[in-house]
Amino acid sequence: MDLLGLMTALPAGTTQIPWDGPKVRIIEHQAHAPGHAALLIKERGVLIAGDMLSNILMPFLDLGAADPIQEYLSALLLFESVSDDVVVVIPGHGSVAGSEQLRSRITEDRAYVEALRDGSAFDDPRVGPSAPLDWLPDAHRRQVQQLAQKERTETVE
Repeated sequence: MDLLGLMTALPAGTTQIPWDGPKVRIIEHQAHAPGHAALLIKERGVLIAGDMLSNILMPFLDLGAADPIQEYLSALLLFESVSDDVVVVIPGHGSVAGSEQLRSRITEDRAYVEALRDGSAFDDPRVGPSAPLDWLPDAHRRQVQQLAQKERTETVE
């Protein structure tokens, strides 16, 4: 945590890492957390996805956002828009993947988020009985409950 104090935030709206290294595009979005971002090293075809596009974790939405479902879907569209430039994706959790797996992960994450939005059944191995981590089904249920509570609260207001 001591090193955290040494970090300097980039100015709002910055779209490139300001350094002498390879050109790195900042893909800012609000899907997982306020100010969350991915980094695209286009000349290398590397997408560093942060806490998204995991093969072992389902999407964790920013439940404090005004519209967490739409924020997540919008971020997935951003990833989709650069997918032709990506050779490898590096998620913050799970395994590194190639371009075809990137597209598959976008599709899986979209299906999960749309199921949350629509209240439909989940056919996602990351949250079912064979989940790769034993705490994921409970985390999924909490997320579903919190979204339902958020919707009830907004309906009353």
